[in-house]
Amino acid sequence: MNAEDMYIGHPHLLTREEIEEGDYVDSGYDLPSKTPILRKWILFGGYTDGKDQFGMPLMRPTPEAQYREDSPALLEELITHNSKLPKGGVQQRMLFQSLRDQMLRQLISCDGAKSMDDLVDILQKEMESGIPAPVPEWYTFSTVTRGPRKIGYDRCSNWLGPCHRAETPDKPQFARCSKCKVAVYCSRECQAFDWKARHKKVCKHVAKERENTYVG
Repeated sequence: MNAEDMYIGHPHLLTREEIEEGDYVDSGYDLPSKTPILRKWILFGGYTDGKDQFGMPLMRPTPEAQYREDSPALLEELITHNSKLPKGGVQQRMLFQSLRDQMLRQLISCDGAKSMDDLVDILQKEMESGIPAPVPEWYTFSTVTRGPRKIGYDRCSNWLGPCHRAETPDKPQFARCSKCKVAVYCSRECQAFDWKARHKKVCKHVAKERENTYVG
């Protein structure tokens, strides 16, 4: 279980936007939420040639050079595509979330990013520098193939705050909820806010689900 799954099965704790995003499915009559290059990056951008003991592709949390070759086209495509989607609608939100989550997974920090323009600016600066974002000293590349593992950066779980903070290479790793060990927070203030707002209502359930899902 990851932080995004904490409130599945608890619709009374979800915002209208979260319910809308959970129910939305791209149809053949509308523009798809994700762009072709972004979809390619999400599906293949983290795979290596190696296989784990179960024959599944190994993941690495940094982009391969070959996928960086698509960066200029990706940026142009994202900007154009985002402008075609209904402004402020569910598809724009889902496009933003998909890009943000993939960037965090690839250790490209999106700390403070609130819009598609913010994410594109981060990618643009990294592309222009020609240097991949650094891996923080505290980050450990997981060798676990089954069970809880950390891949990429976490973002603060105080989504109702709303907090837009995410882990960065130059600051300490975010702290996890000591009870469920799934929710993560950038500060005590965000943890206290989220606990009162809704996390206290699912924390025990999330902890139990995590124990039942993972062994060790």
